[in-house]
Amino acid sequence: MIDLRKIADPYDRKARVYPGLICLFPLLITVFVAYPKIFHLWSSLVALAVSFGLLQFLAHLARDRGKQLEKNLFQEWDGMPSIRFFRFRDQTISNPIKQRYHSFLSQETGINAPTPDFENNNPTEADEIYLSWSDYLRGKTRNGNKYPLVFKENVNYGFRRNLYGLRNLCLLVSIVCLSLIIVKIYQFYQASPSIDTTLISTAIIISVYLLIFLFIVNKSWVKMTADAYARQLLESLNA
Repeated sequence: MIDLRKIADPYDRKARVYPGLICLFPLLITVFVAYPKIFHLWSSLVALAVSFGLLQFLAHLARDRGKQLEKNLFQEWDGMPSIRFFRFRDQTISNPIKQRYHSFLSQETGINAPTPDFENNNPTEADEIYLSWSDYLRGKTRNGNKYPLVFKENVNYGFRRNLYGLRNLCLLVSIVCLSLIIVKIYQFYQASPSIDTTLISTAIIISVYLLIFLFIVNKSWVKMTADAYARQLLESLNA
């Protein structure tokens, strides 16, 4: 049995390990239902693998895939969400509050705040300032006990980003597993003209899983939490 409590860091556990385990879910349920003898042997091997760092491997795989996609996502979203929110041309945050954030961060970091004209004429240089402010805020809010809402949204974003990073692998695993279950259903019916409800239920579960990754786990799904995290990051200035 995998004891996730052994992973002390809640961010690693929720944002990195969970996506990896979700990706393995169709394989686990398929082997358990359709190949019980293999599952019995495999469970012992998995327990051994966990002791040698399987969970850490899953965490690193999920993180690396998520990070690889993040740069492309930011380009499609016209920049990192926190950078977008700092821009004068973005209307997510009202201008009076935005100007207060600019003034406060300018004093805190010693980096002069851009003016609207400077931002329009030098968008790249302005974004570099906003990136510096974002880095400052991320460093300032790392204490999850002091900034629980920031930490919560950071975990939510990390989970969705990393799960989206594994999306193609999850789809491949679910398609293969669904095919194996369908073959097992056919073999069972050929041997005895009846329906194995356990196999049918498993096929339905994996089909729902497949539909979730086809229609729900997408860029928009990730962007919702990315924007929520950025908003909480900026609102930490009100604390």
